[in-house]
Order: sequence, then structure tokens, then C-alpha cells
Amino acid sequence: MATREREFVYRDGKPAAVILDIAEYEELLERAEDLEDLRALKRMRERPLRFRSLADILAEPAPVGSSDFTARDARPSTSVRRPSRSRR
Repeated sequence: MATREREFVYRDGKPAAVILDIAEYEELLERAEDLEDLRALKRMRERPLRFRSLADILAEPAPVGSSDFTARDARPSTSVRRPSRSRR
């Protein structure tokens, strides 16, 4: 795919904007997102790792507006109901 030549828009004799091919624009956006991800990864690697036990996480109160799922719901049920098989 051949890319169009960039076109510059001038205001008061100074470059104000660039018109470029949509594929080139999308590629620039993707590269910018990749750089942002790399910077975030670098920041995360600079911080020490902190581990928490599952019990500590489940003991926390649920955030306001979260679902009604609780630690109790995560436990296996003691009564297991099996689907009934119909005989023909």
C-alpha cells in the first residue's frame, strides 16, 4: 500500500497541522501506545513486589458499587445437586 505524501496546514506562515494517510495515523497511535506501555512496565519494575495472601484479599470489604459476590460465594457448596436423568 502506497502512503500519500503528508500535507501541511499553515496558519500565519507557521505549520499548524499535518494531513496524513489513515494507515500511517493508526501506526503512529499504535507506536505511542506501545511506548506508553513500556514506560508503565518500567515504573512497575522499579517498585518492589508485594504479595498478599488470598485470605487477606477475601477479608477486605467489597468496594462500593461492586457485585454481591463474597468470599462465602467462592467456597464450594456442601450440598451437591446432580441433574436428574429422565428414563425413557
